[in-house]
Amino acid sequence: MQFSLKKYGVFAGGAALGALVDYVVTLGAVRLGGLSPSLALGLAMLISASAVFLWHDHVTFAAANQPGRIQRYLAFMGWSLAVFLLRAGLLELFGHFGMALPLALAAAILIASVINYVISAALIFPGNRP
Repeated sequence: MQFSLKKYGVFAGGAALGALVDYVVTLGAVRLGGLSPSLALGLAMLISASAVFLWHDHVTFAAANQPGRIQRYLAFMGWSLAVFLLRAGLLELFGHFGMALPLALAAAILIASVINYVISAALIFPGNRP
């Protein structure tokens, strides 16, 4: 699979909305709701993952009219769980080393975004690469 900077840009556009939701909801749930950062991030990702799937299915990979949408959705949601675990692990790691929560959360989201693109393009939407 060849990495496409242009396709990553479109992917990142959709993911940016999800990341913004993740960032704002996570910080709000921690500060206002008293949740742990990892639990707050998990709840935020439940909200954002479905919306991001629709973006990728319609825009990034233009797969919406192809068969297998439910399978792609389930695969994407399963992969979103793996992305959550990666993000939460990075968030905990960065926090362990004293990084401030807003910076740690942004770094975890950014790192996981690149990995997410590569896996999504290769495994979830494989017939729709550039």
